[in-house]
Amino acid sequence: MEERSGAPSASQRQRLAELVSRASRLRGVRNLSDQELLEFGRLYRRAASELSHARTHGVNAADLEQLNWLVGRAYGLLYVSESAGWSSAKSFFRSELPKTLRRHGRLIALAAAAMLAGVLIGALIQVFRPDFLEFLSPELAGAVDNLAARHAGGQNWLPADFRPIASSLIMVNNIQVSFLAFSAGILLCIPTIVVVAYNGLVLGALAAGISRTPAAIYFWSFVAPHGVIELPSIVIAAAAGLLLGLAVIEPGEHSRADALRAAGRQAAVMMMGVIVFLVAAGIVEGLFSPAVAPPAVKLAVAWALAFGFWYYILAVGRKGGAATGAPAP
Repeated sequence: MEERSGAPSASQRQRLAELVSRASRLRGVRNLSDQELLEFGRLYRRAASELSHARTHGVNAADLEQLNWLVGRAYGLLYVSESAGWSSAKSFFRSELPKTLRRHGRLIALAAAAMLAGVLIGALIQVFRPDFLEFLSPELAGAVDNLAARHAGGQNWLPADFRPIASSLIMVNNIQVSFLAFSAGILLCIPTIVVVAYNGLVLGALAAGISRTPAAIYFWSFVAPHGVIELPSIVIAAAAGLLLGLAVIEPGEHSRADALRAAGRQAAVMMMGVIVFLVAAGIVEGLFSPAVAPPAVKLAVAWALAFGFWYYILAVGRKGGAATGAPAP
């Protein structure tokens, strides 16, 4: 029988069989790279179409059996849901999330660079122009005096009974900021860069302003324990937004819809991690950061949290090889 247009060639069938085998070894298509996943879907659709045609018009029985087996295996990998529950969650946090974050490390570094640039610019301007915060916002200018008074002498400025409520409010606010940075990315990346750079600018100006007051050490010992998780989490959310924007700007050999679908899958994993990280940061900020304790103790806790956070991202899930998937553009 003459091969009809759009049917998979022998080499395409072989490639689909290779991807099916690879996905099986990796325990699901979610562990394929973005490029492999798009290729898997494209080849599966062609093979399924050919199988339907073959069943209607008839082909060699052995060929039909082989094609039916291949399409069945691919269908099972694509559409049969993975087992839910603790084992799935454990696999997500022990493997999928840290590998995905490492896979898009360059985008995370880009978002971090935008925030850091904002911090440095804001701090420098504030040093040479003490009225800079007033220019940004009168409320920000007043915030320095309020923060200095709040943290002077390490006083107990947040009553213990109110800390759980404050923790919840902090979580909600941080998640809102992160989703703003994330959702803005689809608008060709620029709004996300602006959001993180502006937040860095404000942070840098506030840091420079508060550092000139006697309360500086108490302020930094308050910020550090939760800040070592909170700020990187916002940066990761921005990187997830950039991932979406790049899929729109440069989809490669795929359609924008397919590229955006693959990028969205990766971005969703990153944002699930961001939510968990920010919940942890909110708990620390609401319950531990305001506690009356020597600055040295709080800074030691901050170092321990920072080490644990970055160890998780950089080292967890490396057993059995590096993360699958192509690096971020």
